[in-house]
Amino acid sequence: MHAALLFPPGADPRSPHLSLASLTAHLRGHGVEVTQRDLDVEAVHELLQPAELEQAVKRADTRRSKPTSPAERLRLDEVLLCAERTVALAPGALDVLRDPKAFYDPMQLVEAREAVSHGLRLLSAGAGVVWDIAPVSYGIEGVDSAQLTDLDRATADAGLNVFEQLWSSGVLADLARDRPDVVGVSILNHQQILPGLTLARRCKAAGHRVVLGGTVYAKFADAIMARPRFLELFCDVLVPYEGETALLAVLERVAAGRELSGAPNTIALNASGSPVAGPVRAEDVAALPTPDFTGLPLHLYLTPVPVLPILTGKGCYFNKCRFCDIPFINEVAPLPYRTRPPATVADDIATLAERHGARHFEITDEALPPRFLLRLGDELARRDLDVSLVGYARLERGFDADTCTRLAAMGVRKLFFGLESGSQRTLDHMAKGIRVAEASRVLRAVHDAGIAVHLFSMVGFPEETEADARETLNFLLDHADVLAEPQHSFDVHGFSLDLRTEYFDDAERFGIEIDHAELARTDFPVSVAAWWPSRGLPPDRADELRAEFQATLRSRFPVHRQFPAHLWPSFEEYSILYADHYAQRPFSWRLCLPSPGDPLAFVLRWPRSVAFHPVDGGYVAQSFTGSVPLPAAMLQLLSRPGPAASVDDMLDAVAARIAPAGTAEAGAAALVAGLRRLIDQLLAAGVLWLVPADTGVEVAT
Repeated sequence: MHAALLFPPGADPRSPHLSLASLTAHLRGHGVEVTQRDLDVEAVHELLQPAELEQAVKRADTRRSKPTSPAERLRLDEVLLCAERTVALAPGALDVLRDPKAFYDPMQLVEAREAVSHGLRLLSAGAGVVWDIAPVSYGIEGVDSAQLTDLDRATADAGLNVFEQLWSSGVLADLARDRPDVVGVSILNHQQILPGLTLARRCKAAGHRVVLGGTVYAKFADAIMARPRFLELFCDVLVPYEGETALLAVLERVAAGRELSGAPNTIALNASGSPVAGPVRAEDVAALPTPDFTGLPLHLYLTPVPVLPILTGKGCYFNKCRFCDIPFINEVAPLPYRTRPPATVADDIATLAERHGARHFEITDEALPPRFLLRLGDELARRDLDVSLVGYARLERGFDADTCTRLAAMGVRKLFFGLESGSQRTLDHMAKGIRVAEASRVLRAVHDAGIAVHLFSMVGFPEETEADARETLNFLLDHADVLAEPQHSFDVHGFSLDLRTEYFDDAERFGIEIDHAELARTDFPVSVAAWWPSRGLPPDRADELRAEFQATLRSRFPVHRQFPAHLWPSFEEYSILYADHYAQRPFSWRLCLPSPGDPLAFVLRWPRSVAFHPVDGGYVAQSFTGSVPLPAAMLQLLSRPGPAASVDDMLDAVAARIAPAGTAEAGAAALVAGLRRLIDQLLAAGVLWLVPADTGVEVAT
């Protein structure tokens, strides 16, 4: 038996995902030949090439003459404005992200990520598609991926498929040669829906047996049972739940010549064309084999060394938050949280470290119990494993000072916490199960132990008042002494009402009004587009507050973040690598000039992505990340960099080139203050770089 497992584009190829590797390990353990391909990372590398990008410029320019909407015209204008720099920088950006030196220069890292982002947008713009990694997005102009009629239309149109040529000459040609018994397509997030279903449809049309799976469709089992057309278009078998037993059962039915419908954890059409759901089975998490990444191009992921995902459990041990749909996704299991023994997880890590030379691991669980982490640390110590870990956790009292110290010693480098709100009233309303005072103590204990943190927060919860929302901002500001450190990160998102949550199921109780008629017109909804709070913040006011909070946070934390962007990267894979790299090194990078009297020596450099557009006798300096008006005289001055110097010496030297002889002390001070303001604007927008001398980094000018 032979299975080909495909991971479609629509993610961010910083590291491989666990889904294919877990299925591969299970199938190979039962004697199945498996070919696994990550088409997301393959597409990024194969399409971000000069010839492809140059052709994309022509397609985008042609489409700009007949855009389908003002929004698309704006997107085309934006990608074409930067097109020359994108073509020049995007191919090399992939090398920067995998370079063991350049990756740890945060300025080059940001520029490389932005170059990749602009490259993907350029590649897709000519087809009316939005493809991006910053943030991850994939959409088609005029197509609603939640509507079956739109999915049918869009996936049948080769002109809307950015990957048509790549798949025709690559993936489909390889499948035609190998003729696997089953082709599996894994869709894990909504951004993968359109490319993933297009791929599945193309494979099915080519005569392959297609098995479609992934967490996205765990939410739509009932909807698909009522829509056999989905199965007719995209797959022979849908696996809405866990896939190990299901995929093996499908392969065994193929080998025996049996009907595919009725296998565990599947939905398939029977001989009469009706959808049939097989029995539901939850996997024994403790018995699953070590994930098998063999065959995936680990050298192509956008990190200088591999960061591999590992599983310690499925579900959530708390499982009560009213805004979360994880309880629904995991309701097929007898327990809300199923774990692997710590010894087994340690064996997984040891195996993957030996097999791939990896020592950095991301634990993919929704929330890690502190006691489990301590037991895992003991097992890692028994095996003398020197590894680094990153994962998600809850702000609960188990993370005391002693526990955090032990976690740091075992290699935990960063923990991502859901604060959600700084208001106890709001936390109680959402049944979060944490106390604000406890969250504060945990934050400081984790920080004191040398572990980085990320805090998730939101504005616009049901029945949240403006005073409640401001408590969230105040929590972040009250902990500025901790959060100002570069390794920490935080965010403020808007609230989204998801289906399959307690807030949705009991909406009236929580002051939520839903347009059910509009919702009924959507085939596969994840969240509710049309809803209003009958009590609490109106949505437009929640949006205004979020914008205000972000502006306040930009002002309060200017050194290491231009909020919501962070100079020390906040992605799981990147943050863990930076934590190790800078454990014994100074992190002197910054996004504003040092304070007067600061001895840090640095140089100022223009990034390669900057362009200077003449405007009204001066210029607009524009990079991938921002733009700032710049007087012509200042461009000349800043384009003559001197040797590394302190901020006082640098500003005095620049001012001396401008100030006429005999300038009064007050006038000179005002000039220096004006220079500081302008340079800080340039640094914050990313159109100028401050490069500390102690890094020894050479920066192209």
